[in-house]
Amino acid sequence: MGQGIDFARISGRQILRRRTRLILTILGIAVGVAAVVAIVSLGEGIRAHSIEMISEQSDLTLITVTGDVRDGAIIPLTAAKASALRNIAHVNGTAPVITADLATPHQTYVGAAGIAWEDFSAVFGPEFSKGTGYDETTDSAILGSEIAESLRKYEGIRVGDDLTIRIREYDASGAPVDTEVVFPVAGTLRPRGDMFDTLLVTDTARVEEWREGYGAYDVIYLRVDTPGHVFAVAEDVRGLGLEAQGPFEEIEAVNRLMDAVIIILSFFTGISLIIGAMMIINTMMVTVYERTREIGITMALGASQRHVLTLILLECLYIGILGGIAGDILGILLSVGINTLGKSFIISQLGTGFSGFADADITLVTPALLAGGLVIAVTLSLLAGIYPALKAARLNPVDAIRRGL
Repeated sequence: MGQGIDFARISGRQILRRRTRLILTILGIAVGVAAVVAIVSLGEGIRAHSIEMISEQSDLTLITVTGDVRDGAIIPLTAAKASALRNIAHVNGTAPVITADLATPHQTYVGAAGIAWEDFSAVFGPEFSKGTGYDETTDSAILGSEIAESLRKYEGIRVGDDLTIRIREYDASGAPVDTEVVFPVAGTLRPRGDMFDTLLVTDTARVEEWREGYGAYDVIYLRVDTPGHVFAVAEDVRGLGLEAQGPFEEIEAVNRLMDAVIIILSFFTGISLIIGAMMIINTMMVTVYERTREIGITMALGASQRHVLTLILLECLYIGILGGIAGDILGILLSVGINTLGKSFIISQLGTGFSGFADADITLVTPALLAGGLVIAVTLSLLAGIYPALKAARLNPVDAIRRGL
């Protein structure tokens, strides 16, 4: 412990002997770190605000599951798949749906969805402008806000009335046969802003009567407990061979885009880091050359190669720490500058879809980002110092003393 403190003190004194050189070397590494911090903070800021905008405009806890095609084989949404989906962790509810295209005797198009009422309630939490939910024992149905308004306006159908639907089937000879089915309208939904605004919703068994032998659902909706678990649930769904869709895909797309942008821009900023590393190598090589006699005397007095190696690398460690701290500070200042001076330009280039950024900071500097900048600086400094340190440690003490005379 005492020896380590002595080494740290000696290395600290050595780098302070030539302060101008030290400052220039620190700036060399700081500029590279600052560029990385500023670019990553810009990417993370755009990412965070994009995700926030998607979250405010979408229902992130709803996943739409459909069948998929794997290796040329169709994977349908069977009852077994529906059961497996219910058992996925963090899924609070599932709503298997069968759909049908119907029409009234007056040729008003009506899209129908068959869902068990308990599932519809658990997943979608319906709210009614009039009436109540449907009852499987009475074969009743509910109407979305838009289809309800259309049927009221053109056919005079209101809550409590019977809605007649004409279903066309074909006999053995291929001739069309129309069957009329009556739905008591139990209620109308409040506007939701989704597909249910245009649908008639009734019990699954009612729709299955017209889809006999189909044997699969058209879609299954999942309700996840929190937005944070949506991605894990989506992966579990895909693991069953099914397709998972929903607003979370927009977040995935944003993440992929910003990851690519950050990687590409960081590649170019890496050039400045390489320059900083070259400055450290140059500085330490000059230092070793200037202190050749000193190093030789130290080794002649009993210092081992490991001791010399440790002293040189400690100097590099100090440079890395100071360069990392200076780089983080410069990075914060650059991020503030981007947010203050460059925000309007960046938003104008991104388009009107990002106009919501105008009221918030477009950059995001986090403690993790600053810690990453410090780690980059220290790691780069230590790597750059390995060659000078090895060169110093391998000096012959006698030759080093003579060379320094």
